[in-house]
Amino acid sequence: MNYIYFLLIIFSSIFCSPIMDKTFNEIQKKFPNSISIEKKLYKIEKNTLKSIQNKVRQKFFRKEVNCWHIINDDSTQYYAILDNVKGKSLPITFLTIFDENKQVYDSEIIKYREGYGGEVANKSWLNQFINYTDSSNYNVGGAISGISGATISVNSVTKGIYKLSILIDYIITDFDEKI
Repeated sequence: MNYIYFLLIIFSSIFCSPIMDKTFNEIQKKFPNSISIEKKLYKIEKNTLKSIQNKVRQKFFRKEVNCWHIINDDSTQYYAILDNVKGKSLPITFLTIFDENKQVYDSEIIKYREGYGGEVANKSWLNQFINYTDSSNYNVGGAISGISGATISVNSVTKGIYKLSILIDYIITDFDEKI
């Protein structure tokens, strides 16, 4: 099993451009009037990583995430984070966009690799996270609707968005230090 992950990481590092291109295109579609889109690789500090993982009960796929700082033409700011969560056996690549108030503005499944459970990519299911923050209720079956046949994907993506809603504080601080 570890061999498969190793090959997947090597494969994705060589051929990751289509995912990054799709991600950037999704950001541009959502913000056609943006005046600035700045990308960076955010390395998650060890203490932050452990703290978030313990709280959410899900590990980060990598110790870094790709982030974008978007400034719209009306000066509103957004932050997009691209991350992976483990599905049943393969990673699910997803994008979560936060507004300047650290609320989920939008989310998108960029790449779904499993044979089953792809319903988590439906906008109607993803839209339930809009306006969620780190203090929202991420309880699947309660505040978050489950999807029959996609239990693992639903739980993984839900926890993934929850992780990013906690991490966004650190990412905004990091972007603000650069300005």
